[in-house]
Amino acid sequence: MSALAGAQSQTAADTRKIALVFGLLLIVCLLGINRELWTPDEPREAEISREMLLSPSVVPTLNGREFIEKPPLYYWTVAGVFALTGEPSAAAARSVSVVASFLTLLVVFLWGRRMFSTNVGLVAAIGLATSVQFMISSHWVLIDPLLMLFMTLAAWAGWELVQGRGGLTRALQLYLALAVALWIKGLIGPVLLACGLLSYAVWSRSLAPIGRLHPFLGIAAMLVATAVLASLIYLESGREAVREWLWVNHVQRFIDPEYTGHEQPFYYYLHTVPTAAFPWLVPFFDCLRPSRWRNDTSDFKPAKRYLAALCIGMVLILSASATKRGIYLLPMLPPLFLLLAAHAVQWWQRTPPEARIRWPWWLQIALLAVLAGAPPLAGLVYTGTLAPGPIVFLVVLAALTVALIVYSKRGRWSQTLAALGAYALAGVVGLIVVTVPLAAPEKDMAPFVEWIDEQIPANQPIYALGTIDETLDGIVPFVTGRSLIAIMPAEIAERRPQYILVQDKEGGRTAPQIGPPYELLRDSSFGPGRYFAIWRREGR
Repeated sequence: MSALAGAQSQTAADTRKIALVFGLLLIVCLLGINRELWTPDEPREAEISREMLLSPSVVPTLNGREFIEKPPLYYWTVAGVFALTGEPSAAAARSVSVVASFLTLLVVFLWGRRMFSTNVGLVAAIGLATSVQFMISSHWVLIDPLLMLFMTLAAWAGWELVQGRGGLTRALQLYLALAVALWIKGLIGPVLLACGLLSYAVWSRSLAPIGRLHPFLGIAAMLVATAVLASLIYLESGREAVREWLWVNHVQRFIDPEYTGHEQPFYYYLHTVPTAAFPWLVPFFDCLRPSRWRNDTSDFKPAKRYLAALCIGMVLILSASATKRGIYLLPMLPPLFLLLAAHAVQWWQRTPPEARIRWPWWLQIALLAVLAGAPPLAGLVYTGTLAPGPIVFLVVLAALTVALIVYSKRGRWSQTLAALGAYALAGVVGLIVVTVPLAAPEKDMAPFVEWIDEQIPANQPIYALGTIDETLDGIVPFVTGRSLIAIMPAEIAERRPQYILVQDKEGGRTAPQIGPPYELLRDSSFGPGRYFAIWRREGR
C-alpha cells in the first residue's frame, strides 16, 4: 500500500510540475500579442487574410491583386479568427502563430515523453520555447509556425511507423498532416520530411524504414492533395496562376530566387542554425562531437539517430535551395530540441554530481545571461535614463544568477534545474517586454498610416509614387481599408491626385521630391531601410 501511495504521490507531483511548466509557457507565448503589425512580413500576411475574410477564395489577394505565392489554408485560418473576433486586428492575426507555437510545444513534450521520458519532453519544450528563432517566430504574423505544428505531427507519426508501430492508421495520420502542410505552404513541407526520412534510411543502411511508411500511399496522397489544389487554382484563376504557383514559387524559388528574393550562399545555415538554437549552444555543439555517438550504447540511440537524420536531411535540402531565410528552419527545430534534450538529460544522468559543474556548465549559464541581460541593458543605454522596469528586471536576473550558482555548487540538482528553466523563461519575458517598446518606433508603421487616413477624404484611394512593395501593399489597406494605387511620375500632371505617398527603402536618402504644386505634409523613417512621406497638392 505504501508503494502504491508513493507512486500516486509522485504522479500527482509530476502532473503539477507539467501543469506549471505549460502554464508558464502559455504566458510567454501570449506576451506581446497586442502590438501592431511590424515590417516586413506581418502587414502582408494580415492584409491577405483580411481580404480573404471580405472575399473568400482559393487564390489569395493582396491589395486586390492575386498573390499566388502560398496556398490558402493559412489565410483561411486567420480569416476565420477575424470572423470569430468580429474584426481584423493585429492580435487576432498573431493569435494563429501563438496557438500553433504553443500546440507545437505540447506535441514536443508528448512526443518526447513517449520517445524518451517525461524529463526529456519537458526539457525539449522549455528549450524550444526559449530559443531565439522560435521565440521570435511565435510572436510574429507568419505562415511558418502553423507549418511547424503539422510538420512536427508528421515527424512523430513517421517515427512510430519506422519503429513498426501504428500500421495503416498511423500512416493516414502522417499523410493527412503532410497534406495539411502542403495546403499551408506548398510542397516544401512534404519535401522536407521526405529528405529527413531518406537521410534516416541512408544512416540505417536499410530501406526497411521506408517500407514501413507505406510509401505508395504517401505518394498517392501527396499527388491528390497537389492535384486538388492545382485544380481549384485553375478553376478560379486559370492556367497561368497554376504555373506561377507550381513553377515560379517552387522550382524557380529553389534554383533561382530572382523573382522571390532572399538569395543566400550555400553555407548560410552553418551560422543560422546555431543562431536559431541560441542560447542552448553548449548541448548543440556537444551533440556534434562524433565520440558522443560512437560511445552511445543507451536505449536512446535509435531515437536520437532518427531525430538527427531529420535535422540533417532538412538542412541539406534547405541549403541546396538558393532561397534561404532563418524562419525556414522552424520545422526542423522541434526534432532538433528533442535531440538536444535527450542528449542533455542523458549527460546529466551519467555524469557524477561533482563533475556536472565544470566549464561547459558555466558557459551555458553565461549564454543564458547574455540572452536575459542584454535587452534590459540595451534599454537603459537606448533611453539614457534609469528606467525602473529594466532595473527591476536586472535585479531579478541577478537573484536568479546567484541562486543558480549557489544551487550548482551545493549539488542541489532539482533546484538547479528549476532555476535554469526559470532563468531561460525570464530571459524570453525580458526580451519581449523590454525590446518591443524600443523597437516599435522603427517597426510599427500603423500610427503614421492612421494619420494619413485622417487627412484624406473618405472613400478615396491612396496614391503611392512608383513601385509598391508587399509591405506597403499590406499596411495601408489593413489600417485604412482603402486601396493603394501606384502612380508613375509622368502620370501626376494628368491624374492630379490630392495626396501622394512616397516610399524610399534607402531611408530617405533617395526619396523623390515631387515639387510644386505639391508640398511635403509629413514624413517619417522606420529604421535605416524605410522612409515614408506624404505630399499634398496646394490650393485644396
